Amino acid sequence: MLLTRGRPHPALAGLVGSYADFADHTGVPRETSEAPGRGVVVIVDLDSGWTVEGERFGSFAGGLYARPVRVRHEGSSGGVQFDLEPPATRALLGVPAGELARRTVALDDLLGPEAAYLAERLHGAADAQRRFAILDEALMRTLARATAAVARPDTERAWALLRASGGRIRIDALAAALGCSRRHLAQRFAEDVGVSPKVAARLVRFEAARRRLGTLPLARLAAEHGFADQAHLAREFRALGGAPPTAFPFLQDGDAAAA
Repeated sequence: MLLTRGRPHPALAGLVGSYADFADHTGVPRETSEAPGRGVVVIVDLDSGWTVEGERFGSFAGGLYARPVRVRHEGSSGGVQFDLEPPATRALLGVPAGELARRTVALDDLLGPEAAYLAERLHGAADAQRRFAILDEALMRTLARATAAVARPDTERAWALLRASGGRIRIDALAAALGCSRRHLAQRFAEDVGVSPKVAARLVRFEAARRRLGTLPLARLAAEHGFADQAHLAREFRALGGAPPTAFPFLQDGDAAAA
């Protein structure tokens, strides 16, 4: 696979996590099991599309899952991926992340004609860096004209605290920091993130640990990322990613957790 990574414009910091420009020309069908991450994955198709969980898509957005997702191409694939922090989907995709939870949705259904226009511009760009610049321009333009706020202030703050803690903050402490009940917090997360605070914390912790695979012994990795022990780490990797930690490729800084 050919893969080029990039970072969004600083104006998109905290809203868009990373960019990836990729092409995979195997000549034969290929099915992969993609591990979940903390972000809403958006892929602009520049080839012949994918089958996701048995359904055909061109460009699409995938909400938060707490399990691996089956993705297949028929011998050739290519596109540009960007990952959104869940509270940002309200402004950048026009729907709260709760409406995308455990779903894959055609980008046309979210953006209308803008999705095809974006794909056309990206397809005509000379290289990955130019495609990243086009994404910056398109996302900043969408943000500037968004009628909806990026997120409700309490959800935005809760998500920021959860991310900053690496998923290790206790849910009662998170609710206390916001001055709300656990029930109110759970309702906000269901609407604006798409999963419960507990599942969101698991996904953040899982992604953070994945990024450091290969840099630390597994027992120390478990301790530093809030897992009870190495066995707990292994159970979470199997539950969320479908395989033990030793089966995962190492992620570099800036990689998407699910590409």
